[in-house]
Amino acid sequence: MKVLIGLALVVLIAAPAFAEEPPAAPPAAPPQEMSTQDARKLFAASCSWCHGMFGMKAGKGGPKLAGTTLEETAVYTTIVKGRGSMPSFKNTLTDDEIKALAKYIKALPNE
Repeated sequence: MKVLIGLALVVLIAAPAFAEEPPAAPPAAPPQEMSTQDARKLFAASCSWCHGMFGMKAGKGGPKLAGTTLEETAVYTTIVKGRGSMPSFKNTLTDDEIKALAKYIKALPNE
């Protein structure tokens, strides 16, 4: 009888070690790219003070951004690090927001 009880205890204690692992969580959905309209709203809220009319005209201290000759990566870097009197936005905006702004600025038509 003691042998059976001992065997039962061993089985009960060891059972969790042989249990199947729970299924892995499904992978997270990739972040959705910000729409042009959302990027425009973000620009209006964050950039229009200095780069007026959604980047189409110079504003209060910042140049017109439409038609910039900078590559998109350079625009991104400028937003992250700042430039001249422009502050850095790396602690204000998310990386995805900065990417969306860089893409928006590069898409502005040259007038």
